[in-house]
Amino acid sequence: MNQAAPAAATPAVYNCKPSSQRAYSGLGADGGKKGEEQKSKQDAAGELDVYNQGMFKTELCNKWEETGACPYGDQCQFAHGVSELRPVIRHPRYKTEVCRMVLNGEVCPYGHRCHFRHSLTAAERLLRSR
Repeated sequence: MNQAAPAAATPAVYNCKPSSQRAYSGLGADGGKKGEEQKSKQDAAGELDVYNQGMFKTELCNKWEETGACPYGDQCQFAHGVSELRPVIRHPRYKTEVCRMVLNGEVCPYGHRCHFRHSLTAAERLLRSR
């Protein structure tokens, strides 16, 4: 009896992206390839990966700064010293538009963590005074 050797166990590979983010490589309604569209979607996905890398250890730990100790130790999401700080990679449009709360003369609840500008240009000040 000649039995085939058992297949080596290979890990399953799953596409974890939602279907709306998967690149489509079929034919268009006019029969043309959509390679250009697929390439631009892949470029956009790669660009998003850069900005979605997280904020792990990009700010100093308040508890560590105040007391010199942190109850979370090595598991803390914040940096314990300048040597642990990582650079923050922001989106190119970060703080390029004015905050609507500030433009309406209100106090922004996000403060320095707001993704929008809190400084007004002369033209924006004129709009605000109307």
